[in-house]
Amino acid sequence: MTRHLTKFFAPLFIIISHSAYAQHEFFHELALEKKLIEHEQWELIGEANFKYAYNEPAWRRWGMSFAGVRKINRFSLSGAVNGYYTFDRSTTNFIEVRPWTALQYNFPMVANITLRQKLKYEWRFFYTEGNNSTRENYGRLRYQIGFDIPIPGKKEASWKIRPYFEWFFIRDPAEFERFSNERDFGLMAIKRFKNEHDFSFGFTREVYYDLDAERQFGYLFLVAYAL
Repeated sequence: MTRHLTKFFAPLFIIISHSAYAQHEFFHELALEKKLIEHEQWELIGEANFKYAYNEPAWRRWGMSFAGVRKINRFSLSGAVNGYYTFDRSTTNFIEVRPWTALQYNFPMVANITLRQKLKYEWRFFYTEGNNSTRENYGRLRYQIGFDIPIPGKKEASWKIRPYFEWFFIRDPAEFERFSNERDFGLMAIKRFKNEHDFSFGFTREVYYDLDAERQFGYLFLVAYAL
């Protein structure tokens, strides 16, 4: 089962990625996540990631985040701080600090399928570099809904797929942001190993609007590993 799923998902994401890159903005992101503290109801999670934009003007971004998660039955309450550095010779380099809080609700459905809903609020603080440095900030609300669909193996479900939709609500974005609003349609494939590590990869189609209210499209290919 695992071999068949790998043969199916990998070519699918490669084909979609190639098609997206040829037409619209295309990004990839690599993430490494580690549970630093884990108790029955509490978790402290650290993550490092790298994001790259291929289209012109291209840019790169390094990031690090720390999140605390409190589990209450089917709910989980999270609070975190993300830090990013976005840079390239042809763009304005800037530092972003992004504290956020989120509430997630998981609802078990039929055949071990779980409905996931997540409401998240972010505060985004931007600090640009150079002689004419600027300081900007704004807040945005994000709502995500999706499903965790397990794919049974010989003994237990070691694979699951996660289709989801996420809506971003932004009132007043920073001037150098590439979008002023966004809707995401994504699909993740997640593999759980016997040591309880997770390997996941996914593809997201972004529909966003720039400051002139013109609709644009972006595509993100994500590869992540959780220890």
